Amino acid sequence: MEYRRSFLTRLVAAGAALIGAGMAGLTAAVAVPRRRETTRRWRAAASMFDLPPSGPLVAILTERHADGWHETRRSMVVFLDRDGDNYRALSATCTHLGCSVAWNAAEGHYKCPCHGGTFDRAGKVVAGPPPEGLHQLPVRVNPDTAELEVEV
Repeated sequence: MEYRRSFLTRLVAAGAALIGAGMAGLTAAVAVPRRRETTRRWRAAASMFDLPPSGPLVAILTERHADGWHETRRSMVVFLDRDGDNYRALSATCTHLGCSVAWNAAEGHYKCPCHGGTFDRAGKVVAGPPPEGLHQLPVRVNPDTAELEVEV
């Protein structure tokens, strides 16, 4: 009789442990947010023939994000410019506080309207409070379409 009780006690304890482990795994699968992959993709920005010789071209890259039934669009403004025989893509976001910079053709530099940050044509800080230059993004020419593609 004693053997039967200890066997039953062990069986119930093992069953409870199995149920507890299953519940912990289920809780972890539901409660812990899914890790988002930081996949970068090449996005068509403009034709290389559209670039003006006197300054950069503004391009707006829009990306669609779907999370279940909820869909959002994220836009990013970049400046496309010639860099000798190559091309350059600069983010239009100021590195100081995240305001959008604009190209000032008369003065030949980028200007941030928020706190007076000034950047040269290559995106390097010339004046103001920005701690670093504008972020340069990878850019390539699609040989089939002559489109400039930016990696975002």
